[in-house]
Amino acid sequence: MEITLKRIRNASNLRDSNFLALYTALLKGEQLEDGEKRDTLMFAVLFLRSDDPLVRRLGYRVVLHYSLLFGDFVPLRDIAITNDFHPIVEAIEAIAPLLRDEESFGQTFLEADRVNFRTDDGAGNIVTRTRGQMELREFNERMSEAAIVAPTSYGKSEMMLDKVADASFSRTCIVVPTKALIAQTRLSLVRDARMKVRKLPIITHPDGYTGQSAFVAVVTQERLHRLLSENPELDFDCLLIDEAQGILSDDDRSIDLSRAILRVRYRNPQLSIAYYTPFISDARKLRHVLDFDNDVKAANVDEHMKSERLIVGMLGEGQTIYDQFLGRSLELEDSFPKDLIRAVELISRQNTLIYVNKPKHAQELALRLSASRPQLQDSDLIERAVESVAELVDPRYSLIEAMRTGVLFHHGKLPDSLRIYVEHVFRQLESPTILVTTSTLLEGVNTPCDRLIVLSPSRGMGHLTQSQFRNLVGRVARFGQIFRPGAPRLELLTPEIHLIPGTEYAPRNWSVVNFLGKVADLSKDLVDDVSNPLLEAADANERMERELEVLGNIEPGIVAVSEGRLAKTVIGQACFQHGVHDFDIVPFEAVLQFRLDKRSGRPPLDEVGGVIELIFQLFLEEVLLDDDSDLKRLQENESARKFYSMILAWRAGNESFKRMIAGFLNYWSRNEHAPIYVGTSWGEETNGEGWKKAWVQIGPKSTTERINLAVVKVKEEQDFLDNHLMKYIDMLFEFGLITERLQLKIKYGTANASVICLLRNGFSPDLAHMVLEEYSSHVTLNLQKGEAKVRGSLVEAMRTDEKNDVLIYEASTLINSI
Repeated sequence: MEITLKRIRNASNLRDSNFLALYTALLKGEQLEDGEKRDTLMFAVLFLRSDDPLVRRLGYRVVLHYSLLFGDFVPLRDIAITNDFHPIVEAIEAIAPLLRDEESFGQTFLEADRVNFRTDDGAGNIVTRTRGQMELREFNERMSEAAIVAPTSYGKSEMMLDKVADASFSRTCIVVPTKALIAQTRLSLVRDARMKVRKLPIITHPDGYTGQSAFVAVVTQERLHRLLSENPELDFDCLLIDEAQGILSDDDRSIDLSRAILRVRYRNPQLSIAYYTPFISDARKLRHVLDFDNDVKAANVDEHMKSERLIVGMLGEGQTIYDQFLGRSLELEDSFPKDLIRAVELISRQNTLIYVNKPKHAQELALRLSASRPQLQDSDLIERAVESVAELVDPRYSLIEAMRTGVLFHHGKLPDSLRIYVEHVFRQLESPTILVTTSTLLEGVNTPCDRLIVLSPSRGMGHLTQSQFRNLVGRVARFGQIFRPGAPRLELLTPEIHLIPGTEYAPRNWSVVNFLGKVADLSKDLVDDVSNPLLEAADANERMERELEVLGNIEPGIVAVSEGRLAKTVIGQACFQHGVHDFDIVPFEAVLQFRLDKRSGRPPLDEVGGVIELIFQLFLEEVLLDDDSDLKRLQENESARKFYSMILAWRAGNESFKRMIAGFLNYWSRNEHAPIYVGTSWGEETNGEGWKKAWVQIGPKSTTERINLAVVKVKEEQDFLDNHLMKYIDMLFEFGLITERLQLKIKYGTANASVICLLRNGFSPDLAHMVLEEYSSHVTLNLQKGEAKVRGSLVEAMRTDEKNDVLIYEASTLINSI
């Protein structure tokens, strides 16, 4: 009779054998008698011979826990050899060298075979890989149209580098979901030995393209859209989509990504394209409409070296292990503290991640944790970090106090350069460190950790899906940590994931066992929720037609659009090209064009004061905005328009981050008794507007609380300007309604061509100005091509002068020349 997971789970079968008792003891770390050990391994062998892949995984899990618990690595080594888990074999032989029989033919054969699983990682390091990794890499190199599905640590980033390094591609575009990943990906490219040989310029901003025949673009979907719209003749040889699972949903960013992919496809029918994702049940779900992805072939690695322990801790009660194979909870004898902070300290390890849903919760919890921990001693990195963040932000910023104790927070409302620096500090600190983070962790950010604590089942307004939860869990114990040369940590093959309900950071009705039953139970097939109307798998014909109309207006010729839905005016066509989503363009284009024509002949604005009012009068007044448009506040509220005029003035005046924080503090001091709009992530009351808490009363807030809010507001408003207002400002310039000088000052904070060149090449404003004023000999600018060569001597010079450590680290990520 075939052994299946369903049969193993059967209650009567479990009662009639001693497997459950042995397995429970193994997971709890209890000692076994010799006979019990023999029985345990017999069950493992029985499972490993099954035709059911889940049963084989259960057999491997038994062997893995057995070897780690008893220090007997012979069974694990044998299974690893059988499955071509060569990194595990190497690690075991480093830990227990006596297992190597140098005189045997088997050892000689193993060594000879292992050579076939060693590759260069692009940075000059030899890495031993599994068979699954090697097959994925071979598939990636061989297929011109591919979808690569592999868990975190399986080398998706390196596979993208392999594609970029392919000399047959002259124009490659890598699309990543966040600006933080632009910096991370750019750094990987700069450090790759093959890229140093190719010497291709790396473009991270649409304005960085100046007609180069060969280059690599690393951009978000919004930047790719703009790059294509501003350069209608531009095409790519190769398109790589990182974190491709993000394309499945129906939000604006997912649809923008689909539009960009379809446009690139249309411009080059011979395009080589690859999608990279950690989790998706069926890669065919990534296929777009218009039959553009019919030739995409998928490779999905079915290889599992890690086997997580899911531990549920009930405050003041006890702990249970939820077993994803048996679909049941196993009681642990451990008691569990009543206090969350004590519980976190109890289960934290060297590098611990804590997941919460809201940025506000990440900061609050980080401060609570830091209050119970001693300050780190003799940590030069922390001292530099504290001084640097204080200099760039404010000495009273909460991150500084938390940092002193080895606690950090990380979320999407941190300034980009600061968020990247927090990741750097987390990676580099030698003392035990805690990073409290939100779903930014799901977006491919590389933050090695050895333990994860989950305090919320939520992501945004919904719950974490199967894919999202497994992606989150996969971020724990990366292969680079487990198989570190000279110091392997095989215990991380069974990383602990702790879930703690009953706190203020989770819904009151959170049933952890039900949640895990939905997202972690391995007997349940992975289900992809496809709602993007531009994907074939979405059941959204009406929405698909609307989105194809938009696509046809953006990229003429790609799809037939009825005459009544084609933009016929200059301003209507410009709205499509600039990615306007705030209203239905075609019904309003005649009114907008009439307003534009009335302004013909007027001198262009050269001062920032009238820009917001001009946007309102030309684009927003008496226009029916979509219900979810972020411009409704500007349309309906004169005070909001005055507020954003102030924000534009700060940007145009090149105000530093620190001065903008001070600006918010001053603004609030003049409005002590008025409710302040901060959005749902930070809001505390509704202000009588619906049910969403998006407002706070600033009056009762302490200075530190105001500074924390100011940091968030600066980041949010700069993002709002870049993502929602800048497209309208660019159109004002195109129509001759504002001067080029004013457009540049709003976009970059300056009209200085050298500063703009550095900004387009990934520099923050603070670093760009410092480099040009003090370290210009360490960079070479080609203003005509928009290129910046940054030498390694820049970092050394800044260190010698003891400059701000945040800026030093940022500079280190921008080095692209000897």
